[in-house]
Amino acid sequence: MKMHERIKIVREELGLTIQDVYARGENIFGKKKTLSYRTLQRIEKGHIAKFASILRICCAMGVPLERLLKDTELEHRLVIRKNERLDEYTYNDKAQASVISSPVRSFLALEMTIKPGGKTPTEHSPAQGVHEKWIYIVEGTLTCRLGGESFILGPRDSFSFESAIPHTFENAGTRACICVMVQNPKHF
Repeated sequence: MKMHERIKIVREELGLTIQDVYARGENIFGKKKTLSYRTLQRIEKGHIAKFASILRICCAMGVPLERLLKDTELEHRLVIRKNERLDEYTYNDKAQASVISSPVRSFLALEMTIKPGGKTPTEHSPAQGVHEKWIYIVEGTLTCRLGGESFILGPRDSFSFESAIPHTFENAGTRACICVMVQNPKHF
């Protein structure tokens, strides 16, 4: 079953109209951050929904994510095409990342692009000894600052570390750096 079909089935099982879901979302997220009525209609008709939109629908309908994923193509496997990525993060105008892993996996995989001169803000995971990150450089050069140390990585280099240690990623090179980052367990 496709995700859009499952969303409609669950909504109807709950006795909700699309207008009800919109109104509940507006109550939770506010008028500017909720999914519009028209967007909800498009999603139910099969248009690609970003993962963040699926999460907002869950909140608006008052159901756990697992209920929407059950018996869909997303439950056990997911092919994510480059132009159909589920969600994106924008750190700033020179650094962004796209989710490239299935939402049901225990890890989060991102494709991160940092333009020359770009830098991510300092991050750290919530619990020491629990969270890990692994970075693989596809192209360009990346400087990883971890605690008080710096590591310069080039194409085909990788770096893994406990992500509770404060860290940033920076591109001091002259061309964009593209890398794959995996977080385990996933957290947002």
